[in-house]
Amino acid sequence: MQHKIMTLTGMNTQTEEIETMILSHYDKLYKYCYSILRNVEDAEDAVQDVFLKVIKSGNLSAIDNLNAWLYKIAYFHCINKLKRRRILSFVPFIESENPMVKAENAMDEQLQNILSQLKPEERALIVLRIIENYSFEEIAAIMDKTAPTIRKRYERLKGKIKKLF
Repeated sequence: MQHKIMTLTGMNTQTEEIETMILSHYDKLYKYCYSILRNVEDAEDAVQDVFLKVIKSGNLSAIDNLNAWLYKIAYFHCINKLKRRRILSFVPFIESENPMVKAENAMDEQLQNILSQLKPEERALIVLRIIENYSFEEIAAIMDKTAPTIRKRYERLKGKIKKLF
């Protein structure tokens, strides 16, 4: 995949640094994008787009917290992709793909049902807090919100999930 990205961008500098970044972050970003988009192909495309944006930015070495920066780019990219998908579903004569693709992993059916009832932003918050174990401050930086706002949304989300159980 790294070779494809390098070919698309026409860049041959910082190859080792970029390769290390992709190898160390691809799986986590894919799972994160999938948790928001709920579609295998869209998640794969989103991760590739995120890496392309990072490479094209050209300031990889100047980033203080690469992990948080990648998640922030992925979050906004996925949200924009969902907005485009919603717009296309309202345009007549355009067939949009089915957004509910069966999950490839062996997650519990009840958990899948609960996740499907959550908004994309809520799913992103759950993944970052529970699966990736980020602090509220880190999640706030990723989602471009304040830490108290994220904390409050998380508490409300826990209540919502309890009701869905």
